[in-house]
Amino acid sequence: MSTDTPSNTIQAHGQHRRKFARLSIILLLTLGMYFVQSALLEQTRAAASTDSSSDAQDQLDALAMLNEIRAQVGVPALVLSKEITQAARSHAAYYNRHERDKKVSLSAHQEKQGMEGFTGTSAMDRMKAAGWNPTGTYRSSGEVMHFKQKTSRQAMQGWLDTAYHRAIILSPKYNEVGIALVDGTAVVNLGGTRAPAPLQNGIAVYPFPGMTQAPVGFYGNEVPNPLSQFGVDYSGYIISATTIDAIDWHEASLIDEKGAAIPFYEEIYSGNTLFLYPKTILEGFHTYRVQLAYRTEGSSETQHQSWSFKTGEGHKLLSIAGSPDELVINEGEETSIRVTGFYDDSVTEPITSHVRYVSNNPAGLKPVSSSSFQGIKAANYYITAHVGNLATERVLIKVLPKLKTKTYPPLTASKPDAAVTEAEFWTMLLKQHQVDVDAYAPASKKHAADAAYQIAASRNIPLLGLKSIPARDKPITRVKIAEVLASVDGVHFTQYNAIWYVLGMGYLKGDTDSTIYGFNNEGTMTQQEAIQLLADLKPKMKSLRGRPIKPTPAELLPPLPKRESYKKPAVLKDYTLIATYHPDRTLTVEGKFTVIAGQQTTLMVQTGGKKPKAIEEVQVAIDREGNFKITSGPYTEDALNLYLRTEGAMYWISVEANAMNISEFTP
Repeated sequence: MSTDTPSNTIQAHGQHRRKFARLSIILLLTLGMYFVQSALLEQTRAAASTDSSSDAQDQLDALAMLNEIRAQVGVPALVLSKEITQAARSHAAYYNRHERDKKVSLSAHQEKQGMEGFTGTSAMDRMKAAGWNPTGTYRSSGEVMHFKQKTSRQAMQGWLDTAYHRAIILSPKYNEVGIALVDGTAVVNLGGTRAPAPLQNGIAVYPFPGMTQAPVGFYGNEVPNPLSQFGVDYSGYIISATTIDAIDWHEASLIDEKGAAIPFYEEIYSGNTLFLYPKTILEGFHTYRVQLAYRTEGSSETQHQSWSFKTGEGHKLLSIAGSPDELVINEGEETSIRVTGFYDDSVTEPITSHVRYVSNNPAGLKPVSSSSFQGIKAANYYITAHVGNLATERVLIKVLPKLKTKTYPPLTASKPDAAVTEAEFWTMLLKQHQVDVDAYAPASKKHAADAAYQIAASRNIPLLGLKSIPARDKPITRVKIAEVLASVDGVHFTQYNAIWYVLGMGYLKGDTDSTIYGFNNEGTMTQQEAIQLLADLKPKMKSLRGRPIKPTPAELLPPLPKRESYKKPAVLKDYTLIATYHPDRTLTVEGKFTVIAGQQTTLMVQTGGKKPKAIEEVQVAIDREGNFKITSGPYTEDALNLYLRTEGAMYWISVEANAMNISEFTP
C-alpha cells in the first residue's frame, strides 16, 4: 500500500491581494493497489443505508448527483456500500471530536491510535475495520472531506469545483462509495475492487461536453491549494481531463466564443490528470471550447479531443479604479492607464475591454488606441475611465516639454577608479541621452553642475544636491542611483522598491547577486563602472521622463529576476553550495560541508522548474576539510535543480544557464 498525496505547495510571490473567504476543503488520496488480474465482486453491495430515513435520503441524493456527473464524463457509476459508509461516518465523528477546532490540514485524514473513536490510521484501514474486504487482488481507496455543509449534495458540488478532490470523486478506478454527513462534516470514502474499465472516448473531461451553468472561477478554496504553485490567489474555473494511463505528452488550448485564446496555467496530477487553470475569471453566460491533443504512456498514437461548455452567471463588477494616480511622459510619447475592476467575489483584476476614456483636453492629450494616449503639448491633463455606469477617479497625466538635445562624444572618466559623485553621475546620465545640459544653465552659478540640477528640479528627480550643494560632490550610493533611474523612467519608488524596480527592469544589477539583499544599498560605483552602466542602460531606457509627485503603487513593480550570484566568497563558509552553469552547458558545483568530511556522497542533477525530473546522480568526493568541487555535463536544460545528499539531510540549489548561484545554509 502506498500513499499518493498532492505535492507540497510552492511559496507565492509576495504580492498582497484580497482573498475570497471560502470554506476550506481537504483531501487525502490513499491508494493500495496490487496490479494482478482483477476479480469482480460476485454481487453488488447493498445500496441501502441503515441510517435514519433523512440520512439515507441525503446519501441517495448525493449519490444520484455524483453518478449523473460521472455518466456525463464517461466514467462508470458508483455503488453505495454500507461498510464504506460506516467508515466515512466513523471518521466524520472522530474529526468532530478531536480535530474540528484545529487548523484544517491534510492531517485531518489521519486518526491516532488510542484516541476515542479511533477506527484506523488511514482511509483504507478504516474501511477494512468497517467490514469492507473485497475479494481479489486489486484494491484502492480514497477519501475527501468538506466542512460546515448542510447536505452531502452541497459537499459534492464543492468537491467538483476544486482540482484534486474532483480528480478523486470522478476517478475511474473506484466502483464503490460511502457517504456520510455528521454535524456538518462531510466525508466520502471510495473503494476500488477492479482495474478501471476503458473510458468513453478514452478520456474523461470536466466541465463535460455541452455542460451549461459552469462556474466562472476558482478561488483557492482547497487544501493543498493548487494555485500556490503559480503564485496567484484565483483562476478561472478549473478544466480537467483524465485518462487511464499516464499522459506522456499534451498540447491544449482554451478559446472563447469570439475566437480569442485564453491563457492558462497547467498541471499534470498523479500522472494521468491534466488540469487547466485559466489566468482570469471566465465571463458569465459565455461559451468556451477546449482543444486537446495528447499521447498516453505506451502508445505512439496521438489522440484528439475537442469539446465546449457554457458558463452560468459571471461575477459582478462593483467598482473600478485607474492606476497609477499620476503618469509622467514627454511631449510626443504615449502612455496608458491600468484600469482595475473590483468584483463581488473579492476578485481584483485588470479590465482590458469595454473601457471608455474621457479626457479634459483631447487636443493636448490625443487618444491613439482604445487605452493609450499621446502627449501633444506640455501641460497637465486629467483622464477618467468608464465601464458601464462605473467611473474611476481622475488620473493625472503630466506631459513634460521635450528636453533640448546636443550631440556629445562618448563618455570618458577623468579618474576611472574614483567613486563617482552625485553631480558626476547625474550629468553623465543626461549627456549619455544627448541632453543639452548647458541650455539649462542659470544666470548665476553656485556649482559647476547647476544646469544639470535645474533639469532635475523641473522633473522632480530626488537628488540630495538639490537641497545641499556640498552633497553634489559626495559619492552617490547605489540605492540613490536606483531611485534616480526609477524617477527618470517615470515612476516614483524609493529605497527597496526602487531597487526592486531597477532589478526587475534589468536597468541595474546587484552587487553580489540579483536579489534585493545582494544589491549593496550603501555601496558606491567608480566613474568607469558608472560609464559602463549608462552605456548598457541607453538602449533599454529610450528617454528621460520625470518622477510623479505621488508614489507609484507597489503592485506595479515588475517581477524580480531569477536568482543569480556574481561573486564567489573569498572564504567558503561551512554549509555552502556554489553552482555555475557555464555557457558550454557544463556544470561546476563546489562547496563545503564538514559534516561529511572525508566521505563520498552524491549530487542529484534534475531538470529545473517546479516539477523536476531526474537526469543523473554524480559521485562527489569530500576532502578532509569538507570541501569539494566537481564538474559534470554538458546538459541541454535551461535550468537545473541540484540536491547534495548528506547524513540526514538534502541541500538544494537551482541554477540558470550562463549563471552562477550561491546558497549558504544553516545547519
